[in-house]
Amino acid sequence: MLLRARLSATAIAAAVLAAGLAAPATAADTPAVGACYAYKAAVLDEVSTTAPAVDCSANHTAETYWVGTVGNALGVPSKAPSARLLAASRPCTTKAMNTYLGIPDRALPSRFQTVVLFPTNEQWAAGERWVRCDVVLQGGLALKSYAGPAAQFVADNPSTQFDFCTPREPNARATEAYPCLNPKRNWIKVLDQELGGPGSKFPGTKTVERKTRKLCAKQGKVWNGKEKYPGWWAIWPTSVGWKDGRRSAQCFVPYQQYLKELDERQPAPAPTTDPAPPAA
Repeated sequence: MLLRARLSATAIAAAVLAAGLAAPATAADTPAVGACYAYKAAVLDEVSTTAPAVDCSANHTAETYWVGTVGNALGVPSKAPSARLLAASRPCTTKAMNTYLGIPDRALPSRFQTVVLFPTNEQWAAGERWVRCDVVLQGGLALKSYAGPAAQFVADNPSTQFDFCTPREPNARATEAYPCLNPKRNWIKVLDQELGGPGSKFPGTKTVERKTRKLCAKQGKVWNGKEKYPGWWAIWPTSVGWKDGRRSAQCFVPYQQYLKELDERQPAPAPTTDPAPPAA
């Protein structure tokens, strides 16, 4: 279950109270911010994981960036309604994740994603009542593993390494997140915008399609690379995806087109001047 809602720091604090969450819990068996895990991509579609914490200096695929608590009213997470799980995971936003990674001003969507996890059935029965936000880095259909803290990994690499590209023209079933390496084949994600928050009603397929197409047509013009007919691709949420929290409009443009536009925006080099002749 991925969460991509965008909230301000004030809104995050309000959401914590609205969802019935307390300040980050301190019980000995509660996950800790900065803890690392080596789970696989399969956990992205799960509510819980049994993967144990590992040393962050070793290769791992996930790192916890926020921990909170939930009340008994949530119910056993594996059986809880999606609406309750989403309400409890409101602090797990793209903005909060990017701030933790040290890239609070990043505008372009990245291959980093948030995973929201709750106690397993056994942990819940034992009295554990936490919710945690993990950050993972997608690498194709798998999760990218790396050693060291996530923020350090980001600081040590160029920001373009984390741009989100598909290996070919994207569609609803082919949105694997790859590094952008092939200008002739890759499509880069240039917008990932939420169309509704937790608890919102699905507005209908025609409505989300219309809104998404409008957003992506605008992005196609922004990143047209001076092409006469700018290319773009739009992916919008389905009613099933909306219920599970996948509510974003996603816009892609050809990577080559994107690079051309970037090149056009580069400032012209300053004119050179001949050195002054020596004084007589």
